[in-house]
Amino acid sequence: MPRGPLSADFKRMRALTNAHQRGRKFEQLLERLFQQAHFRVDRDAGIAAPRQTDLVARYGDVWYLIEAKWQNAPADVDVFDAVLRRLQRAASSQVVGVIVSVSGFTDTVIEEAAKCRGQELVLLLGEEELAEVLAAPACLAGLLHRKREHLVTHGRVQLAAGAKPRRRRRRPSSDLPASDLRLLGTDLAPLTYVAGVGGFTDLVFIQELPDVDWVPADGSGVCLDLPIGAFDENGLADLLYALTSLGWTTSQPQWAIQQATRNWHGVGAREFLDTLRAWKERYDGLDEDDVHHTEKVTYVDTFQDGGFYTLAADVASHPSRMVQHCNVSFQLTGIPLDTQPLRHVFEQFDALGTGYFRPMTAKAVTRDWLPEPLPLEVLGYLVSHDPFPFDELDLAEDEAADLPKPPDEWVIGIVAKNPFRDQDVASAPDGWPGELESSSIIVCSLRSHHPLYEIPDGYRLYTWEQARTTDARVLRPVADW
Repeated sequence: MPRGPLSADFKRMRALTNAHQRGRKFEQLLERLFQQAHFRVDRDAGIAAPRQTDLVARYGDVWYLIEAKWQNAPADVDVFDAVLRRLQRAASSQVVGVIVSVSGFTDTVIEEAAKCRGQELVLLLGEEELAEVLAAPACLAGLLHRKREHLVTHGRVQLAAGAKPRRRRRRPSSDLPASDLRLLGTDLAPLTYVAGVGGFTDLVFIQELPDVDWVPADGSGVCLDLPIGAFDENGLADLLYALTSLGWTTSQPQWAIQQATRNWHGVGAREFLDTLRAWKERYDGLDEDDVHHTEKVTYVDTFQDGGFYTLAADVASHPSRMVQHCNVSFQLTGIPLDTQPLRHVFEQFDALGTGYFRPMTAKAVTRDWLPEPLPLEVLGYLVSHDPFPFDELDLAEDEAADLPKPPDEWVIGIVAKNPFRDQDVASAPDGWPGELESSSIIVCSLRSHHPLYEIPDGYRLYTWEQARTTDARVLRPVADW
């Protein structure tokens, strides 16, 4: 990890033999660290008067009372008790103690920090974690938040460098929302996904594409990126669970998984995780030359109040299933007044210092039309259940008898052969995504839905709309019958 000025100064302090001089410079270093992490910092504050306090730093509504220790021996219970007494004198319940000790902590201090969490919160920051945040000060707020959450929620002191890649426990897909859309083949048999010839792209299909510029007020939408640190396939599951816990997972997300010569497309968060984990089964029948060492995944979902997000990641095509790159890109109609949900997910994934709302200077969604509708060769159907089935309506028997029973399942989209992949059939029009040159299939939204058991004679492609995020292109081809 590249070293910045704070890290270099910390390294030079090790050569100091005067303990008093080293301690004073260490306090100054911590003051600079908290300032660069965008805390408001006061030295020798009277928050615990008459007792002296090294530093007090404020971030949001929380004050941190900071004790700096660089001794030959680990910080002991006397240091802990001194911080505890200062916290008891503080005028606010929103004050949290932080002991930063280069020499570590005795077991007694770690035990006492856990025991006393019901009275006062004292966070412990060791040398390994200190080195991490000195190199990347923007991570400090997230680190302290995780330590506080871990201590309050689990009653345990966290003493580990949070930015390091780590293997996560395997979480079941069953707790993620299942799709309320069914993917069917032309024989109406259920499909987990549709597979076709294709290469690496950043493209994913969607049934409804929100336009974040389509609001009554002037101005444009905003975008926000959440870069996720390196982790494994189970970390992607954690990310899906985090998005779901905030109410950001619908029953109709769409996704694509791409290998060198093969693509898989599907619907649903639960189905996505199951398909991602079934990588060995997906690779059955592929030649060795057709399997790259990494596969690319792209996932898109929408917000109920407008906007959408994409998740793009590169996953290793071997048993480690390590994730080399992952980014969640949000497109919103504006900057929300309540940013706490966004802060929560950024803090959980240690990305608080990287989050910036950026105004979109180009049109969020572009639309194009074909001069003449183009016939499509159907490969499958996207089917939705009627949200208000006839049998569940509160009707008297005589009323129900007089009404025709409407169908319960409707075709709202189709999977079709890409009409522009074979240049002998049709040339790709202007505006058609170049990423589809290698893809043999497209997933279309139907302009007019129809009952599942009333399949029309044919479908035609009329138009398409698309949006671009940092790592993905979201495409909505529109067909009709």
